Amino acid sequence: MKLAHEFRQASGPSAWDCHFLADRWDGKGWVEDHAESWVGQVVGGRIFPLLGQVGWLTGLWRSPSGTVYVAEGSYLRGGVHINRARDPLHPSWEFHALPCLAMGIWGLSDNLVLAWGPRIDQQKPSLFRWDGAKWHEWSSPGSIIAMHGVSPELIYAVGREGLIARWDGSAWHRVPSFTEAVLTGIHVVSQDEMYACGDNGVMEGSLYGWSEVVDSPGMVVDVVRYQRQIWLAGEDDGLLTLEGPALKEAVPALHATALDARERLVVTTPELLADTVDGKDFRSIPLEAFISGISHRSPSW
Repeated sequence: MKLAHEFRQASGPSAWDCHFLADRWDGKGWVEDHAESWVGQVVGGRIFPLLGQVGWLTGLWRSPSGTVYVAEGSYLRGGVHINRARDPLHPSWEFHALPCLAMGIWGLSDNLVLAWGPRIDQQKPSLFRWDGAKWHEWSSPGSIIAMHGVSPELIYAVGREGLIARWDGSAWHRVPSFTEAVLTGIHVVSQDEMYACGDNGVMEGSLYGWSEVVDSPGMVVDVVRYQRQIWLAGEDDGLLTLEGPALKEAVPALHATALDARERLVVTTPELLADTVDGKDFRSIPLEAFISGISHRSPSW
């Protein structure tokens, strides 16, 4: 049986120092009970597999302290895996079950981590906050796909049916988006500068409202600002930059599916984990390094 593999998302200051999600499946059409989700850690450019399981791990966020939070929303269960260990040879996982299929996760610190997804018992969108010790249910502004913010009083959520909502520290406020498109990415720079993307292209906003900047030929799945440049993950359309009212393909061409902007711009593609500091010279870790790292482990399905 020829197995298939791909990277899905990376989170951390660089491609040489991050945690990532990857998949391994039977090479046929992707079916959850014939596939594995993996969490790996990169230290000094070397890949260490940390956790592999049948059951869909849907999102990952690494906090500034290095703790990694991984959402699970599978047919088996819903919740969040937490690993505080720094040593990749000795991970220490905790699983926190939640009454929702966690479809995404993001945070500001180890005292404010947010996980979201459909609630299992009530069939409605839900949102949970980790305060460093336990989980609390928050009200949900809708069907969330992505979140980002800069303080506990300035957090934005985007999602289905053009959802844009702002958390002000005590309540959610729905923001007119003037679109019914699915919004898949959000990046908040300040109350005066923020960006969203999705089916309809790229939008720019502030506390005072949102407007469309540019249409895109296909879905734009993620957006960040790094070194005063707006970067977008366009999947088959590549890694893109926003140049005025137009999108420009970056060089080299990278089939970007996720972005992180900290010390370096980290770009996830199905075949590579890559990063750059100047937008011109990229270094990368190939998928083969991950495949080699788990090749001795038989598939668990």
